[in-house]
Amino acid sequence: MSQLRQRLVTGIALLGLGGALSGCVPQGLAFKIDDRLTFQSPKDRATVKLPVTLDWAIRDFEISEPGGEPRKGAGYFAVFVDSSPMPPGKSLSYLARKDNGCRPADGCPDKEYLLVRGIYTTTDTKLVIEQLPRSSAEDRRERHRATIVLLDASGIRIGESAFELAFNIDREATR
Repeated sequence: MSQLRQRLVTGIALLGLGGALSGCVPQGLAFKIDDRLTFQSPKDRATVKLPVTLDWAIRDFEISEPGGEPRKGAGYFAVFVDSSPMPPGKSLSYLARKDNGCRPADGCPDKEYLLVRGIYTTTDTKLVIEQLPRSSAEDRRERHRATIVLLDASGIRIGESAFELAFNIDREATR
């Protein structure tokens, strides 16, 4: 192979490699640990009975009522039980975007729509979950997951942070 041809092949390979690698880098994401929220109870992977109380603490975040003027570092919480939150920068209505039965003109998604899907909004740092769907009729212990994201006053998810807790429900202990 001639030297010119070898350089050309090497150049094309490097160009392709550079393009492939730059495509692997997420744009606009800030990969850093956010430890502002800590779960107080239950402990991660604990076995509990119903009703289960999720209790957490938050620092460097001002809790404010929904519907006000959004302010940096202020807002409220969305708790997702066994479901995934919306992407950063999106509102809770994003979760119903493909649901033809949920029309924003009718006030949907409303609290009832969200509750049926295991989604709770709160300005409190404690949430009591009275009931959870059974994962299987044969399982005594069921694994569940709670994910908390921060919302600004207008209901838009703040940043990429999501705080997750796994817990088991022992149905026998509930009886």
